[in-house]
Amino acid sequence: MATLADRPKGEDHEQRPRRRRWLVWFLALCVVWTLGVIVWAAVALFTSAGDGPEESVERKAGMHHDQHPSAGRYYIPTYAKVAKDGAAVLRYKVGNGQDSSVEDFLRTYDITAEPKRSSPSKVTYSDHFGEVRRTFTVTYNPSPETGGYDYARITVEATP
Repeated sequence: MATLADRPKGEDHEQRPRRRRWLVWFLALCVVWTLGVIVWAAVALFTSAGDGPEESVERKAGMHHDQHPSAGRYYIPTYAKVAKDGAAVLRYKVGNGQDSSVEDFLRTYDITAEPKRSSPSKVTYSDHFGEVRRTFTVTYNPSPETGGYDYARITVEATP
């Protein structure tokens, strides 16, 4: 049976400093990683996300729900882009019912302009929202089926 006295003295002393050095580096790396996660979480939690691309187009056109808080409701565009000439273009699909209709859309966004009929199925409205001139084109699409669901497509073009 071997005892501690029988073991060579230099071998054990060389292993311990290596283990300690490795343990110190490992613990330091863990601390740095933990601090990084805490900083990342704080930045993610305490910074606002801001507007997405669709919401910024809505704001530019004066159609964002924050710009019409008294309405208590809003419509979500099916298309939102800024054209090459800088005009904000939004498209909405509006039903022909109690909850969703062209009249409710116009009331929600405070559009009081007089309509101009450009064809049997198209009506145009123009107004100003702040310094933005908006043109609303409403295209009515009746259902081909008897008793089918009628809807309208509203295109908003806003130029500064």
